[in-house]
Amino acid sequence: MPDDSPPSLPPKAPSTRPRRDGGSGAVVAERRVARTKPPALYQVVMLNDDYTPMEFVVMVLQHYFQRDVDVATQIMLKIHHEGRGVCGIYPKDVAATKVELVLAAARRDGHPLQCIMEAA
Repeated sequence: MPDDSPPSLPPKAPSTRPRRDGGSGAVVAERRVARTKPPALYQVVMLNDDYTPMEFVVMVLQHYFQRDVDVATQIMLKIHHEGRGVCGIYPKDVAATKVELVLAAARRDGHPLQCIMEAA
């Protein structure tokens, strides 16, 4: 059966002549500023025990948390007297890595030192 419909025309290009309502027909796109949220922070906390030497805790604070001997000693004393002390505050992946490094060093030297991370 022959098709009696008229041939289709190509789509019209958008008109740039002024519209009757005064607009030009142009579309204005607003640029939205992408706002990224800063990463959640976690504090690395060491817990007191009766067996890990104080010197080892100071060494760990110096080596893994870049604390000078005075600050490391203050944190160690806080851990000793209060049962826990914050070693530093970091993004989640950095905090988790530091916890693992501290635990590995403690196990390697035969100490039961506990280190955890908590939301800051």
